[in-house]
Amino acid sequence: MTLHLTYGPNRDIRERLDRWDTAVRRQVDLAAGSWRMLVVWEAARDASVAGSTGIEGNPLSPAQVHEVLSGAAIDADGVHVHEVANYNRALDLARAAVARPDFEWTHEIVHQVNAAVMDGLPRDTRGDYRGPGDEVYVGVYTGPSPLVVQSLMSELIDWLRRSSRMSTLVRSALLHLNLIAIHPFNDGNGRTARLLAAMALMERGIPAIELISIEAYLRRNRDEYVAVLQTTLGTGYDPDNHSVTDWLDYYTRVSLDRVDVRDRVLDALPGDLGVAFAALADAGDPVDWASLLLAARVSRLRTERVATMTGRSAPAARAMLARIVDRGWLLPRGRTRGRWYAPSERLDSLLLRVPALMRHLADGEQLSLFDA
Repeated sequence: MTLHLTYGPNRDIRERLDRWDTAVRRQVDLAAGSWRMLVVWEAARDASVAGSTGIEGNPLSPAQVHEVLSGAAIDADGVHVHEVANYNRALDLARAAVARPDFEWTHEIVHQVNAAVMDGLPRDTRGDYRGPGDEVYVGVYTGPSPLVVQSLMSELIDWLRRSSRMSTLVRSALLHLNLIAIHPFNDGNGRTARLLAAMALMERGIPAIELISIEAYLRRNRDEYVAVLQTTLGTGYDPDNHSVTDWLDYYTRVSLDRVDVRDRVLDALPGDLGVAFAALADAGDPVDWASLLLAARVSRLRTERVATMTGRSAPAARAMLARIVDRGWLLPRGRTRGRWYAPSERLDSLLLRVPALMRHLADGEQLSLFDA
């Protein structure tokens, strides 16, 4: 047996790959502590986590995911809450693993990612591959025998180690596809595949992958996603007779759409910050509140986030928030650990572009259908 690697890239795929490569290398500071990322990262993360878990049937919205990851209690099924928390921890694990200078692809890291995804959930096998008797039937697709899973995964890992010169996006797409095709685990294969595909981007130094995540799009268009997988893979594991061209055509189209959304966000951020800056100056308020006001329009603003954004202690951040509330820019909501700060009518009246763009990103709408 072999892997799903054969394709004939057409002109559209080649052009998308060139545009994607140019866009993701854009010279903008997207480090974790940059002001842009401090404003939008949490909303992008929430959309990614909600998207990937939602593909598998988890009903929590990005706003509910935000509550879960902030430590607040929500009225939801405990398994759904657990799935969201697990996925976020697995994403953190993946990010930390790739950041190590000695990172390399191994069975161990694949096991660890799936173990984190499935920790404490039904069908948790601690990241072990399928064994004898663990056959896979997903819709019309029959996965390879569990007796060959170990060898197929070894082949996949060897390919990852050898494919360093391959297009970054193609490599990520093929990793995604092959993990789903092999279906090495009893459960969590889709989530694991999407996390490993993200790792393949992070490994190449692509910054802020949450801003180019395709998960929200896949959740919104799940039937399309499943149909392309079925068309590409057929009814059983048979790479020799199934080209991956259709998959790459789909994957590059969706990925380029997502990076175009990210670029609109990046282009709009400085202008929106200027609008907030001017409004604060006109009101005689500290202009260094501008990024906080913008962040509050993008996602729920909490004391911990303000402390991170301003470099203040939690008590000092609370005092600053109290001043902003007193000046009529924010409204406190919730209590204790669930406390957050909503935009006031005054803040909502500012004409900002980023909030709508981030809602578009979270909803997974196609860029061509969105008038920014």
